[in-house]
Amino acid sequence: MAKASERKGIRTEEYDCCRRTREQVRETIRLNYRSFPVIQNIVCRTCSMVLNIRVYTREELEQA
Repeated sequence: MAKASERKGIRTEEYDCCRRTREQVRETIRLNYRSFPVIQNIVCRTCSMVLNIRVYTREELEQA
């Protein structure tokens, strides 16, 4: 089976709307979550791309 980036019609780059959604989710995690890891799949509200959110430690969250 071909990799996702080689299949026709599969978008792998992240648009600005996806970046904003990812930042909002990371900020929510930073403010509200006390235990890690946090592993979520979020759908972008604008373009419907599935965004994988993986945060394993609070220090990793603060650096990004």
